[in-house]
Amino acid sequence: MTELGSVTDIRMGATLRGRDATRPVPNGRFRFIRIGDISHDGQLLTDDFERIDPNESISAKLLIRPGDVLFPNRGVRTTACVFNLNYPDALAGAQFFILRPAPKVLLPEYLAWYLRSDEAARHFDERRTGTLVKIIQSDALKTLCIPLPPLETQQKIVEISRLQLSERDLMAKIAPLRARLINTKLTLAAKNLTPLPRQ
Repeated sequence: MTELGSVTDIRMGATLRGRDATRPVPNGRFRFIRIGDISHDGQLLTDDFERIDPNESISAKLLIRPGDVLFPNRGVRTTACVFNLNYPDALAGAQFFILRPAPKVLLPEYLAWYLRSDEAARHFDERRTGTLVKIIQSDALKTLCIPLPPLETQQKIVEISRLQLSERDLMAKIAPLRARLINTKLTLAAKNLTPLPRQ
């Protein structure tokens, strides 16, 4: 097990000043990613992010690049998402940590998977601070211990996890269709038009 801070560059998202700094602006200079743009399973729910135009200079170091992992630092929902879009103008606000893993040690997809794991959730649950709004401090992230199998094994774990999520989504789509089919057969059986379906 390795502490995350030793194999990942961790920084806060952009702190934008002024109450209108994150107000949506058509044709704004930057795409702005919000927590609501990320699903619990770590998927980007859109690639058409709202645009903003802060009244301040934005350092290029604050821009997100492909392979960065976004991790919300507020609330009790533990999710993480790999940013895999080639947008040169994407920003995430201070409600995110931006993680950039060491490329020869840690795959971004594996890191995001582990940050969503039950083991990581327990780690963060014990370290959240705040009363009204729960917050994860950077030290809690840096001290998270993560297993580091070979990159090949990390990739296999990511692929199996992706297949499991695909299976779950397919089952969710099949369930109402199956229920409708059974209900149709029961209705026909009630009218003595067909035998009852087998259990």
